Amino acid sequence: MLITNNFSWDYPTFESYVEGMCAQIRAFPHERVALWAPSTPETLLALFAIWKTGKIACPLSPRLPSVVPALEELETTLFTPQMPQPLSPRPVNWNPDKLATFLYTSGSTGKPKIACHTLGNLIQSALGSNQLIPLEPSDQWALTLPLFHVGGLGILFRCYLAKCSLLLSSNWTAATHLSLVPTQLFRLLKNPSALPRLKTLLLGGAPLPDIETPWNIFPSYGMTEMSSQIITNHQIHPFAELHITPHHEIWVRGSVLFQGYYEKTQGIHLPLNSKGWFLTKDLGQWVQNRFQFLGREDNLFISGGENIQPEEIEDALRRFCSCEEAYVVPLSDAEFGKRPVAFVKPSFDFLQMQQQLSPHLPKYKIPIRLLPLPEFEGLKPNRAKLTALAKQSVD
Repeated sequence: MLITNNFSWDYPTFESYVEGMCAQIRAFPHERVALWAPSTPETLLALFAIWKTGKIACPLSPRLPSVVPALEELETTLFTPQMPQPLSPRPVNWNPDKLATFLYTSGSTGKPKIACHTLGNLIQSALGSNQLIPLEPSDQWALTLPLFHVGGLGILFRCYLAKCSLLLSSNWTAATHLSLVPTQLFRLLKNPSALPRLKTLLLGGAPLPDIETPWNIFPSYGMTEMSSQIITNHQIHPFAELHITPHHEIWVRGSVLFQGYYEKTQGIHLPLNSKGWFLTKDLGQWVQNRFQFLGREDNLFISGGENIQPEEIEDALRRFCSCEEAYVVPLSDAEFGKRPVAFVKPSFDFLQMQQQLSPHLPKYKIPIRLLPLPEFEGLKPNRAKLTALAKQSVD
């Protein structure tokens, strides 16, 4: 069932509106269907109609400053869905090997890439997730993550396969399941009584903050390239494999692994090592059967001969300084080479930060400057842009 602020549809009704949307999709002249992807009924219908007609969905963030570069890269035009008239659904044979989505990655370490998934990738991801977090027909999972992100598509597929309700509403009172990043969790904690039915809170996007909550929290580790979750509540996804090297590098593979990155000049290419593993550039470890995410390999920098992993400092800022959000980037320094600078939300006193971190971090890991975290596109910041802002702050 789809539940919005204005109406509720059971699954037969939803399927009839999808069929109505198929007429619009069939009239679209390209196989790749680019569309703005706000969390609206029209977007949901368009996505299912795209897959039902065998085309490829290319959902785009409504906050992009311009759609032109994306359309040129995707070699398509923009589709604008209109609410259709319901029609009797036609039968369809879903092909799990058919390309289903071209998704832009977060681009947090550089230029966003286009990750390509099949319908089977997305279905396997949802089926495995539903084994780790069982859903009942009476459950309601709120669509808290965007549909241009693999996390939002994951919610969509989980609900559709479990035949439970997708809550597309600003009112989460009836929600039994939520997928959040820590920033959203901090906001919810201001009024926990507003979620009387909440069973499970799936938390991703950053390490689990050291706070007390009244809810059952499942920490997760995932990525676009693995169609969403890889580890949920310290259990590996049933259709994923994970290997951690002696140097803490995370390698992954499995039926949820994407098909590769798309580039106009090369087509789709899947970078694997000689043993068939995808190298994530993430770092992690198991400690007493519990997974710990250590950070990104390509975020590491050296300060005065010492390795600094920004995620360690970010975790300390959240734990000991009560930051809702914290991101650390390197700032060039004539004496040390690089020094850490922190972007935080909310802003707070620099001397207070030093005092609170001193018992937990060596001096060279304590940020030399605190800056307010700007608004950014998507669920993660672009570290390259933050590094540029840090440099501007001292120029």
